[in-house]
This record gives sequence, C-alpha cells and structure tokens, in this order.
Amino acid sequence: DMKYYMVEGIIQNAENMNDHIMKQHMAYTQKAMDRGMILISGLKADMSGGMFIMRAETLEETEHYLANEPFCLNGIQEYKVIEFNPHYLNPSTESWMESTK
Repeated sequence: DMKYYMVEGIIQNAENMNDHIMKQHMAYTQKAMDRGMILISGLKADMSGGMFIMRAETLEETEHYLANEPFCLNGIQEYKVIEFNPHYLNPSTESWMESTK
C-alpha cells in the first residue's frame, strides 16, 4: 500500500541558492513527478520554501528522496513531513487548481 505525505520545505540558507542548483532541483522534482511520486509541488506564497504532496511505499523512501534533493544537499532547505490518509478526492483536481489562478 502506498503512503501519502504532505511535505513542507523550509528555507534555511537562501544565500546558497544559484541557477545551477535551481536547475538541479527542477530536474530532480520533474523526475519524481514523472515516476508518480509527487502529485503537486509549489512555492509557499511568502517565498519561505515549498509545499508538495508525495506518495511512497515507506517513510524511509520519502526521507531518502528528500535527503538527496539538491536544496537539502546544498544546505538550502529542510523538510517537515506529515503522513496523512486521503479519504476524499475531487475528481476534477486539475480543473479545480486551474480555477484558482
């Protein structure tokens, strides 16, 4: 069974950020999205980090993913992980998100 996680990224050292690390982060995130590991990912409105919803078979798999995330490897961001059990899903998630833009 898959487990589901809400992950909050908390920027610790924004001064470590550069274009090269940002491109690594974007590629790493895209690979996880392509594998179906990440449902949605975005930047917090106050720019203090990111938020995303992930799934994995174990917490360890999620922690391994986060430990190897370029922002973590470069000391830019830490992560808070909350496991949750989804009960309800809007069948039109994509159009629901689009309507908020």
